[in-house]
Amino acid sequence: MLLQLFSLPVFVLMKYGYVALFIWSIMEGEIGLMLTGWLISQGEVFTFDKAYLVAIAGAFIGDNAVFLFGRLFEKKALHWLEKRPGRREQVVAWFQKWGSWLIVFERFIYGTHIPALLTVSMSGYSYMKFLFYDIIGILLWAAAFLSIGYFFGQQAIELILFAQKNIVLVLFVIIIFLVLFIAQKDEEEDSEKDSQ
Repeated sequence: MLLQLFSLPVFVLMKYGYVALFIWSIMEGEIGLMLTGWLISQGEVFTFDKAYLVAIAGAFIGDNAVFLFGRLFEKKALHWLEKRPGRREQVVAWFQKWGSWLIVFERFIYGTHIPALLTVSMSGYSYMKFLFYDIIGILLWAAAFLSIGYFFGQQAIELILFAQKNIVLVLFVIIIFLVLFIAQKDEEEDSEKDSQ
Protein backbone atom coordinates (compact mmCIF):
# COMPACT_ATOMS: atom_id res chain seq x y z
CA MET A 1 0.00 0.00 0.00
CA LEU A 2 2.63 2.56 1.02
CA LEU A 3 4.73 1.86 -2.06
CA GLN A 4 1.69 2.69 -4.20
CA LEU A 5 1.87 6.25 -2.82
CA PHE A 6 5.07 6.65 -4.82
CA SER A 7 3.83 5.01 -8.02
CA LEU A 8 2.09 8.14 -9.35
CA PRO A 9 5.03 10.51 -8.70
CA VAL A 10 7.45 7.97 -10.21
CA PHE A 11 5.15 7.56 -13.23
CA VAL A 12 4.99 11.35 -13.69
CA LEU A 13 8.77 11.66 -13.41
CA MET A 14 9.34 8.82 -15.87
CA LYS A 15 6.77 10.11 -18.37
CA TYR A 16 7.57 13.84 -18.25
CA GLY A 17 11.21 13.64 -17.14
CA TYR A 18 13.02 16.90 -16.64
CA VAL A 19 9.89 19.02 -17.14
CA ALA A 20 8.22 17.28 -14.18
CA LEU A 21 11.36 17.68 -12.06
CA PHE A 22 11.59 21.37 -12.96
CA ILE A 23 7.97 22.07 -11.98
CA TRP A 24 8.32 19.98 -8.81
CA SER A 25 11.46 21.92 -7.85
CA ILE A 26 9.63 25.23 -8.20
CA MET A 27 6.93 24.11 -5.79
CA GLU A 28 8.68 21.96 -3.19
CA GLY A 29 11.09 19.40 -4.48
CA GLU A 30 12.52 17.19 -1.74
CA ILE A 31 10.46 14.10 -2.53
CA GLY A 32 10.81 14.70 -6.28
CA LEU A 33 14.57 15.05 -5.93
CA MET A 34 14.88 11.88 -3.86
CA LEU A 35 12.73 9.91 -6.31
CA THR A 36 14.78 11.31 -9.19
CA GLY A 37 17.98 10.27 -7.42
CA TRP A 38 16.58 6.78 -7.03
CA LEU A 39 15.59 6.66 -10.72
CA ILE A 40 19.13 7.75 -11.65
CA SER A 41 20.53 4.87 -9.58
CA GLN A 42 18.25 2.49 -11.49
CA GLY A 43 19.45 3.86 -14.85
CA GLU A 44 16.04 5.38 -15.64
CA VAL A 45 15.27 8.63 -17.51
CA PHE A 46 17.67 11.05 -15.78
CA THR A 47 21.37 11.77 -15.46
CA PHE A 48 22.68 13.22 -12.21
CA ASP A 49 24.25 16.33 -13.73
CA LYS A 50 21.20 17.32 -15.79
CA ALA A 51 18.80 16.59 -12.93
CA TYR A 52 20.99 18.70 -10.63
CA LEU A 53 20.91 21.67 -13.02
CA VAL A 54 17.16 21.38 -13.64
CA ALA A 55 16.43 21.24 -9.89
CA ILE A 56 18.63 24.29 -9.30
CA ALA A 57 16.81 26.23 -12.03
CA GLY A 58 13.37 25.30 -10.69
CA ALA A 59 14.23 26.11 -7.08
CA PHE A 60 15.83 29.40 -8.11
CA ILE A 61 12.71 30.50 -9.98
CA GLY A 62 10.43 29.40 -7.14
CA ASP A 63 12.49 31.13 -4.45
CA ASN A 64 12.68 34.36 -6.43
CA ALA A 65 8.93 34.31 -7.04
CA VAL A 66 8.24 33.96 -3.30
CA PHE A 67 10.83 36.60 -2.37
CA LEU A 68 9.47 39.08 -4.90
CA PHE A 69 5.88 38.34 -3.84
CA GLY A 70 6.82 39.26 -0.27
CA ARG A 71 8.56 42.41 -1.45
CA LEU A 72 5.87 43.60 -3.87
CA PHE A 73 2.75 42.41 -2.05
CA GLU A 74 3.76 42.86 1.56
CA LYS A 75 0.19 43.13 2.93
CA LYS A 76 -0.90 39.89 1.26
CA ALA A 77 2.29 38.13 2.37
CA LEU A 78 1.78 39.34 5.94
CA HIS A 79 -1.83 38.15 5.83
CA TRP A 80 -0.61 34.71 4.67
CA LEU A 81 1.94 34.58 7.50
CA GLU A 82 -0.65 35.63 10.09
CA LYS A 83 -2.66 32.51 9.23
CA ARG A 84 0.34 30.45 10.38
CA PRO A 85 0.93 31.67 13.93
CA GLY A 86 4.36 31.16 15.36
CA ARG A 87 6.18 30.56 12.09
CA ARG A 88 7.06 34.18 11.44
CA GLU A 89 8.21 34.70 15.03
CA GLN A 90 10.38 31.58 14.79
CA VAL A 91 11.89 32.74 11.51
CA VAL A 92 12.59 36.23 12.92
CA ALA A 93 14.32 34.67 15.95
CA TRP A 94 16.44 32.44 13.71
CA PHE A 95 17.24 35.37 11.42
CA GLN A 96 18.43 37.41 14.42
CA LYS A 97 20.51 34.45 15.63
CA TRP A 98 22.01 33.18 12.35
CA GLY A 99 21.70 36.19 10.06
CA SER A 100 22.02 35.59 6.35
CA TRP A 101 22.89 31.91 6.85
CA LEU A 102 19.21 31.31 7.57
CA ILE A 103 18.60 31.74 3.83
CA VAL A 104 21.03 28.87 3.16
CA PHE A 105 19.69 26.38 5.69
CA GLU A 106 15.97 27.18 6.04
CA ARG A 107 15.13 24.93 3.11
CA PHE A 108 16.33 21.95 5.17
CA ILE A 109 13.90 22.69 8.02
CA TYR A 110 10.41 21.44 7.23
CA GLY A 111 7.71 24.08 7.11
CA THR A 112 9.98 27.12 7.19
CA HIS A 113 10.89 27.69 3.55
CA ILE A 114 8.07 30.01 2.44
CA PRO A 115 7.73 31.81 5.80
CA ALA A 116 11.49 32.45 5.82
CA LEU A 117 11.57 33.81 2.28
CA LEU A 118 8.56 36.06 2.90
CA THR A 119 9.89 37.33 6.22
CA VAL A 120 13.33 38.09 4.79
CA SER A 121 11.86 39.84 1.75
CA MET A 122 9.48 41.97 3.84
CA SER A 123 12.36 43.04 6.10
CA GLY A 124 13.93 45.06 3.29
CA TYR A 125 16.83 42.62 3.00
CA SER A 126 19.09 43.28 0.01
CA TYR A 127 17.95 41.37 -3.07
CA MET A 128 21.55 40.85 -4.23
CA LYS A 129 22.55 39.39 -0.84
CA PHE A 130 19.46 37.19 -0.97
CA LEU A 131 20.50 35.86 -4.39
CA PHE A 132 24.00 35.06 -3.13
CA TYR A 133 22.87 33.09 -0.07
CA ASP A 134 19.92 31.52 -1.86
CA ILE A 135 22.16 30.10 -4.59
CA ILE A 136 24.42 28.53 -1.94
CA GLY A 137 21.37 26.98 -0.27
CA ILE A 138 19.94 25.70 -3.55
CA LEU A 139 23.25 24.11 -4.59
CA LEU A 140 23.53 22.28 -1.25
CA TRP A 141 19.84 21.32 -1.21
CA ALA A 142 19.78 19.87 -4.73
CA ALA A 143 23.00 17.91 -4.18
CA ALA A 144 21.84 16.59 -0.80
CA PHE A 145 18.39 15.34 -1.82
CA LEU A 146 19.47 13.90 -5.17
CA SER A 147 22.28 12.07 -3.36
CA ILE A 148 19.97 10.75 -0.66
CA GLY A 149 17.72 9.31 -3.35
CA TYR A 150 20.64 7.96 -5.33
CA PHE A 151 22.42 6.25 -2.44
CA PHE A 152 19.51 5.35 -0.15
CA GLY A 153 16.44 5.22 -2.41
CA GLN A 154 16.50 1.46 -2.82
CA GLN A 155 16.88 0.96 0.94
CA ALA A 156 13.91 3.27 1.55
CA ILE A 157 11.78 1.25 -0.86
CA GLU A 158 12.90 -2.00 0.78
CA LEU A 159 12.01 -0.51 4.18
CA ILE A 160 8.55 0.42 2.88
CA LEU A 161 8.06 -3.11 1.51
CA PHE A 162 9.20 -4.57 4.85
CA ALA A 163 6.74 -2.29 6.68
CA GLN A 164 3.93 -3.43 4.38
CA LYS A 165 4.67 -7.10 4.98
CA ASN A 166 5.13 -6.63 8.73
CA ILE A 167 2.51 -4.00 9.46
CA VAL A 168 1.58 -5.49 12.86
CA LEU A 169 5.20 -5.35 14.01
CA VAL A 170 5.61 -1.80 12.70
CA LEU A 171 2.43 -0.63 14.46
CA PHE A 172 3.57 -2.32 17.68
CA VAL A 173 6.93 -0.52 17.56
CA ILE A 174 5.21 2.81 16.85
CA ILE A 175 2.84 2.31 19.80
CA ILE A 176 5.76 1.46 22.11
CA PHE A 177 7.59 4.64 21.07
CA LEU A 178 4.45 6.74 21.57
CA VAL A 179 3.88 5.31 25.06
CA LEU A 180 7.52 5.99 26.00
CA PHE A 181 7.33 9.51 24.57
CA ILE A 182 4.14 10.33 26.47
CA ALA A 183 5.55 8.87 29.68
CA GLN A 184 8.70 10.97 29.32
CA LYS A 185 6.64 14.13 28.69
CA ASP A 186 4.53 13.43 31.78
CA GLU A 187 7.68 12.90 33.84
CA GLU A 188 9.16 16.19 32.59
CA GLU A 189 5.94 18.06 33.45
CA ASP A 190 5.91 16.52 36.94
CA SER A 191 9.55 17.56 37.43
CA GLU A 192 8.74 21.13 36.40
CA LYS A 193 5.78 21.28 38.80
CA ASP A 194 7.93 19.93 41.66
CA SER A 195 10.67 22.52 41.01
CA GLN A 196 8.16 25.39 41.19
